[in-house]
Amino acid sequence: MVSLTKYYLWFFIICLGLTLVAGVIAALLPSQIAGVVTALPYLIAIIIVLKIFLKQQGRAPTQQERKKFTLAYTLIFWGYNFAGVLFGIFMFSRKDPEVWLYFTTYMQNGKFLSLMITMVMLLAIPLYLITYWFYGKQAQRMAAKLIK
Repeated sequence: MVSLTKYYLWFFIICLGLTLVAGVIAALLPSQIAGVVTALPYLIAIIIVLKIFLKQQGRAPTQQERKKFTLAYTLIFWGYNFAGVLFGIFMFSRKDPEVWLYFTTYMQNGKFLSLMITMVMLLAIPLYLITYWFYGKQAQRMAAKLIK
């Protein structure tokens, strides 16, 4: 079994960089379209990292590697997004302490939390399933074409 740590690092770097670019683009777009831009960095990053994996390993990921990639990518993506939210709140609360108060108040509101969890799940579940699918049969097809 190959160490997947470098692929996780590649995913993090690529996805974070693309997320920063997508954030600027999303700010310029109407809100209905900007929501779609949220998923693009993740999708582009999984494709790029899969190509790196295929070129270096000369094969598609095994079933065990596929599961590890899917879970790790999901945790990395949502981990740095959550950290970004906390960092943003911290930065804004330095000049206006009420920002932190409003945030904690909203976090105690059940309706707000359920809405946020629902919105995250509406994006997280499809991204998880797409990654799992893409690193399976699709990866095998890509490996067959790249390795020839």
